Amino acid sequence: MRALVLAAAALFLAGCVSDTTVGGSEGRQSEPTAGSVPTSEPTAESVPTSEPTADDEEADIEPREAETVEPGPAPCEDVMFQRAQGTIRSQQSAFANDDFDAARAFASQSFQKSVSVEQFRSIIQGTYGFLLDDPSIEFDDCQRDGDAALIRLEISGSPSVLMVYRVVLENDTWFIDAASIAGTREDVSA
Repeated sequence: MRALVLAAAALFLAGCVSDTTVGGSEGRQSEPTAGSVPTSEPTAESVPTSEPTADDEEADIEPREAETVEPGPAPCEDVMFQRAQGTIRSQQSAFANDDFDAARAFASQSFQKSVSVEQFRSIIQGTYGFLLDDPSIEFDDCQRDGDAALIRLEISGSPSVLMVYRVVLENDTWFIDAASIAGTREDVSA
């Protein structure tokens, strides 16, 4: 179907650039006047063709194939997930000991450059105060995309808090780049 459409378009365009279409006669070249179209035959370099060549089709197909091949997030490998959990648990332990310098050390380099220890303390105390009580953590899921991963976890409490941590790989170690609250879940007791 695509070849048929391209062939029809090529025939249409060929008619548009012929001498007959612009009113000239074969072998005669006239000087262009204001509002007229030159009647000389165009060269291959001067007029782009709409009919693709074999090279064009290959160039056209290859980028599309490359785009669809790119991998997206995938489940984390067990070792990677365990190491990232260790980083999160270590930061949690530092919060429980009121040691914000140590807790901030588990953050990515970019986070540490943009957020001071006092700003970090203010963020945790203001938005994530529930982390300061040394709650238990249950890790639910991990999706890795290259040198970054998203980890879903649940912080115990009433209500329990669902969070998503973004961790990044720096110097063969996983660091926390961001954390956000994804929701809450009311504890249900029988």
